Amino acid sequence: MSTVLAKARVVGTDPSDGKTQQLPEAPWPALYADGSIAEPPYDLEGLAALYESNATNKACIDAKVSNIVGLGYRMVRVSAASDEEELARVEALLSGADAGAPLTESLKAVWLDVETVGNGYLEITRNAQRQVDGFYHVPATTVRIATDRRRYVQIRSGKQQWFRVYCPGGRPTDDGLNEILHFKKHTPLSTYYGVPDVVAAMSAAAGDRAARDYNIDFFEHNAVPRMAIIVEGGQLSDDLVRQVQQFMESEIRGKGHKTLLLDVPGNDVKVRVEPLTIGTQDDAAFLGYRRANRDEIMMAHRVPPSKITVVENANLANSTDQDKTFREQVVRPQQRAIEYRINKLLRRDLGVSGWEFRFREMDLGEERQQAEIAQIYGDLGVWDVDEIRAQLGLAPVKAE
Repeated sequence: MSTVLAKARVVGTDPSDGKTQQLPEAPWPALYADGSIAEPPYDLEGLAALYESNATNKACIDAKVSNIVGLGYRMVRVSAASDEEELARVEALLSGADAGAPLTESLKAVWLDVETVGNGYLEITRNAQRQVDGFYHVPATTVRIATDRRRYVQIRSGKQQWFRVYCPGGRPTDDGLNEILHFKKHTPLSTYYGVPDVVAAMSAAAGDRAARDYNIDFFEHNAVPRMAIIVEGGQLSDDLVRQVQQFMESEIRGKGHKTLLLDVPGNDVKVRVEPLTIGTQDDAAFLGYRRANRDEIMMAHRVPPSKITVVENANLANSTDQDKTFREQVVRPQQRAIEYRINKLLRRDLGVSGWEFRFREMDLGEERQQAEIAQIYGDLGVWDVDEIRAQLGLAPVKAE
């Protein structure tokens, strides 16, 4: 009896299929090449896309933005010589009453960029008297830094707009350029740009995306695994191969409860369909892999699970401890850095000396703790009443 050679054919996309080799439109390479603009260490558009495509990364970024700049602010009296007129000038500027958007709204967008791509840009406008009168968010993916460190360039729709580095007190100039205050997450990789926290967990983000896409592909094909059609004792005709390929690519996808019938000649020909299970994992291992990726991204951001509504193995004690660590090690240091730069602007450009800008940061439970601490220090004579009132943004008793 002669043996008929069995053949296996792969049904699916051929990796040797032709693909376009066109490059996407990009305005930056020419500027990088001539040395006038510094190139970021990572692709900014790719980092921005990760915010939209990875749920854990987005949740961590949103939590940090909300806690760092999203709880509002208060003006704290720091001098008995401060007056309400000075406060009114500051509030008018910060609220956007004169021009621009409210500072807190602009800072939310700026800090979203800082956490997403590592850099945030706040445009500062001045009136005819060279006084600061407005704040605007500039999308970070559209901005690059000049190698002379004196300018920034924004490119949109093929058009360029240049800005100057912010100079406290203003710099007399007739170039008509607005200024930019640059916020960034420091990295040893670049002295020009910052890098977001998620970069340390890029492999986890990539793995999570691959696992997610695998799941989507699996269910789009009605939970039918990858299969091999094996023919023994014969060979499928070219016409039959085309029918099988059409069925596998169009009939199964998104259409359940269909059956493929193979009509092959000969009594000794056997055809069977075998799922390709090599390399697949059970549901528990699959979920464990995605959970590990999620935890690595949270670790890179230093955001506790409770802040992004992950409640596995959570209890009141460890959630409270995690929240406190998050505030002390992540939120407050960033708030202090931003406050310093805003207060420097208020002092140098508005001449404000009796008030300071402070972010709101404490919940009611912590307010109670601070009140109890203030009472203890007051009873011991460490703080007087005016020092306690100053921390609350209240006028000193002696000045009333």
